[in-house]
Amino acid sequence: MGQSYSVIGFATADQIAQKVGIPRDSVNRARAGIDHVLLEATSDGHCALPLEKLKLAATKLLVVPEAIVEQALSQMLTSGSLLLEEIDGDPLIFLPHLRRAEEGIAAKVKSLAGMAPLYPPIDFEKAVAWCEKRTSKMLDPSQREALKTVLANRVVVITGGPGVGKTTLVNSILMILGAKGVKCLLCAPTGRAAKRLSETTGLEAKTIHRLLEIEPATGRLRSSTSG
Repeated sequence: MGQSYSVIGFATADQIAQKVGIPRDSVNRARAGIDHVLLEATSDGHCALPLEKLKLAATKLLVVPEAIVEQALSQMLTSGSLLLEEIDGDPLIFLPHLRRAEEGIAAKVKSLAGMAPLYPPIDFEKAVAWCEKRTSKMLDPSQREALKTVLANRVVVITGGPGVGKTTLVNSILMILGAKGVKCLLCAPTGRAAKRLSETTGLEAKTIHRLLEIEPATGRLRSSTSG
């Protein structure tokens, strides 16, 4: 017969610890608080936090002297439960599994970026002229340059504030690749973003988790766990 488990957050665990007599200035409590701060940071997309920012956040959460947090940090770094890396002169603290994940993703992106596109060669000027005629929208020089970069590379990041023409650019990319018989899958980090992407492109867009069919309970791809 299987066992069932329940997961509680740091605040609840901390309340229980206080009731059973664990001191507020316990180093073990500080270690748990540091883990919690780093895990919470992942919700904002961070794989690490600057050392000083982490100490400040943990001290505020735990309501203890900074020396207690520093002692806990020292122990965690020595034991390997945390990793310290200096990037551009700034010391950053990582949870080891997030550091490994970041390294793996970076290696995969680098590998993909070095590969040639899979679709047939595209006559850029001809494709742009055809696209502009179909959409009745002329691409400005920066959009044309971005489009050329996208069509020539496997991995591209497009950034820009509201109103700079990202939607027109994305639709141009999809139109040209679609004409080449390329099947395009659209996804976004959140449901709201996916809905917006569907509205602006006229194509189905899913959340990243739904597109990859990730099992929430295990974090595994559904396709890898099914027969």
